[in-house]
Amino acid sequence: MLVIQGDCMGKENWYSMEFRQAKVTKIVKETSDIYSIQMEIPEGYTWRAGQYAIWQLQDYVAPEGEKEDRVFTIASAMEDHFLMFSTRIADQHSWFKDILLRQLEAGDTMLVSAPLGEMDIDMEGKERSLLIAGGIGVTPIRSLLRHYSSNNVPTHKIQLLYADNRGEFAYGDFWKQIEGKMPNVKLQLLTDSNVFAEKARNYAVSHGNEAEYLIAGSPGMNQAFKKSLTEAGVSGGNMKTDEFFGYE
Repeated sequence: MLVIQGDCMGKENWYSMEFRQAKVTKIVKETSDIYSIQMEIPEGYTWRAGQYAIWQLQDYVAPEGEKEDRVFTIASAMEDHFLMFSTRIADQHSWFKDILLRQLEAGDTMLVSAPLGEMDIDMEGKERSLLIAGGIGVTPIRSLLRHYSSNNVPTHKIQLLYADNRGEFAYGDFWKQIEGKMPNVKLQLLTDSNVFAEKARNYAVSHGNEAEYLIAGSPGMNQAFKKSLTEAGVSGGNMKTDEFFGYE
């Protein structure tokens, strides 16, 4: 197992990081422009559901002006027995994502940093949670629900609002499997942004600070929902956010 020292900056101040080799096993096209990269778990590598990592391409050198690394949520849970991230690749995209789209294949090697951050559902401290996910922001939610489908607290009520204005929802039958394993989970797939916002606000009005609120989307989406929930009486301590930073 190779451990590589690298210098990079990202969501936080990362200086000397250790990167481990992760062999690509499968590339899944989830929607018209969302791809999941599945890898073997490096020996001894562990993470908690909801965390993220820094990823690099082992056998490629970034052109001048391009970043050699990207931050992606770890979209899988340890219970999946594979490492995975998912990303949206728009028509206009970076060198890094062009490699993912056009050249990366099963058998290639990626480099992954130690897991970072924390995003979790308070299954013990709260009776209910509202999970608010927009587009590719759903990745930490996928990880968390996969973990808790094997470690469920049946008395904890979870409602997931997952919105995509194109009606393209990643992970296919995964959501039906979660509902089958976790009867305490209620899932709603939404395409109308106004309905999305209204349902979140109505939930907050009904349950207030008895619930916790996990918001996962773009910085703009997260800010809008935090503002709406605050106006509905939810305290900041009951809100958690996970942000993705662009589609380059």
